[in-house]
Amino acid sequence: MAEFKLPPLKKPKKGEAPRLTDTGILSRRIVKQVESYLPIILNRVGAGQDFEKIIRDIASHAGVEPDMVAKYVQAVIKAGAPSK
Repeated sequence: MAEFKLPPLKKPKKGEAPRLTDTGILSRRIVKQVESYLPIILNRVGAGQDFEKIIRDIASHAGVEPDMVAKYVQAVIKAGAPSK
């Protein structure tokens, strides 16, 4: 199995923890935190790794909630899909 290197964990600001937005919509901040991990996500999915494990790993490194990583990936897929 290939080994995937993740960058070191980002330290949250003092007294601040990752949290969901009220609407559940991806904010620019979340997109900025997650977008650099897209190649790692795609490589790991392509290697057949469990998607839930991937999003948990990426979320912990990016400092966001796992569902935000999943929503980002879904948005990328939707943006790349041909319109009907």
